[in-house]
Amino acid sequence: MFGTFIKTVLEALWLFVVIPLLLVVANVLIGAISGWAVGLFFGDTILGILSQIGIYGVSMWQVGAFMGFVAGFFTKLISFNTKKR
Repeated sequence: MFGTFIKTVLEALWLFVVIPLLLVVANVLIGAISGWAVGLFFGDTILGILSQIGIYGVSMWQVGAFMGFVAGFFTKLISFNTKKR
């Protein structure tokens, strides 16, 4: 009986902890690649704006990775009402 409970808890841990964390890591990788790609065209502009608010010494892939990390946690909290009235 106790072994079944432990097995169920571990399965729930996999579903509700491990998989979302893996998705966050995937968002970081996608964000880093996207930040690099955007930096090819708008890097000077974005880094100039960031330096004006006090953020120095970062590259565009780091900005993208940070945004991907934050978006990985808040994606499910932000939703839009798509129902037509």
